[in-house]
Amino acid sequence: MSAVHVPGVDLDTLARWMDARGLGVGPLAEASLITGGTQNVLLRFTRAGRTFVLRRPPVHKRANSDETMRREARVLAALAGSDVPHPGLIAAEPDPEVMGAAFYLMEPVDGFNPTLGLPAPFEHDTGWQHAMGLSMADAIVALAAVDHVAVGLGDLGRFDGWAARQVGRWRAQL
Repeated sequence: MSAVHVPGVDLDTLARWMDARGLGVGPLAEASLITGGTQNVLLRFTRAGRTFVLRRPPVHKRANSDETMRREARVLAALAGSDVPHPGLIAAEPDPEVMGAAFYLMEPVDGFNPTLGLPAPFEHDTGWQHAMGLSMADAIVALAAVDHVAVGLGDLGRFDGWAARQVGRWRAQL
């Protein structure tokens, strides 16, 4: 699979990393970048009949990019078994020395990027749009039901005074 070039992803290194974790055998196949995002590298590929999605920071990382990947993987792991719709975490690598950045593998979730518009035939289907809105509300309710301390996320951030701390950031964005 080394003939395919994916910015920021060494597919041979990834295959060896997966080998060490028992994540299938054989070549990585059908590799394709998932587009529509703004920064991170998302690569969909198959191995031994299973589909994976790799997520890593942008090629030109920010100072906190690796920590962001580690936190995302931690949240996905904590949501396992919950009613919150989310991609399942398969495995994560916190060490940026392995492939130039922290990264993780997750289950694929078929869908679309709503910031790019709704795909046909949904763009004019108000019933479907209504159902999608209700589904998003249900997801928020499910997320609110997760006890962040019980799932090991109690130290993830500062929860008290969150809204008050955002005012300065919001003003700067105006």
